[in-house]
Amino acid sequence: MKWRFEVYEALQSTSDFCKARAEDGESEGLAVLARRQTAGRGTRGRSWVDPGNNLSFSFVLRFSTDASPLPVLPFIVALAVHAAFAHLAGNCSSVLSLKWPNDLLLDDRKMAGILIEAGGSAHNQWIVVGVGANLVVAPQVPGRELAAFSEIATAPDPLLVAEKITEYFSLWLDRWKTDGFAEIRSAWLSRAHPLGRRLAVQSRETYITGMFSGLDEQGRLLLALESGEILPVITGDVLLD
Repeated sequence: MKWRFEVYEALQSTSDFCKARAEDGESEGLAVLARRQTAGRGTRGRSWVDPGNNLSFSFVLRFSTDASPLPVLPFIVALAVHAAFAHLAGNCSSVLSLKWPNDLLLDDRKMAGILIEAGGSAHNQWIVVGVGANLVVAPQVPGRELAAFSEIATAPDPLLVAEKITEYFSLWLDRWKTDGFAEIRSAWLSRAHPLGRRLAVQSRETYITGMFSGLDEQGRLLLALESGEILPVITGDVLLD
């Protein structure tokens, strides 16, 4: 895939910017980076706090309905983000890990997150992937433990990071097209918190604890309950014990 980068000093939301461009017919490969994002969004309607000089970028994808990677895209993007930061961290990369489905952790604290949105019409379908990462400083958010890349290495330029992520994304996307989800699933598990790790899965209505038991063939998190039951989790916030 040929990437076309646009860099702005400030945008409200790189994902909203890309969605508007996609609705206007922009082809895939557009990647938009903002040096500062003033109204960033995370999953489930949360805001993404950007104090500036961190990573805020989004990119546009297009696929036909019968060949859409949307169900496995969280894992493909997560592998690309992990690979980019592992490359930049060098000998310190062992402190980086993935949390279901696509958070990047540094010493079990969230350092990067991914937001994937899809839309359009039957003749103008698009996917926008947004990536945010704390490069220089982790914002102070009550009730959350966050990390910044600068804790383990010199913070790189955001554009360099974005270019590395898209480079690795193209590689992992090609591997999915060639080898299917089994290859992606295996690679993701090798970079995630270990099997048997105690987790809690929280949603608006429930709070369930258990042990991480891997992923199924659909990418659902498998949670081993004390009763011995294996519960497949489709959605929810995963909290590490």
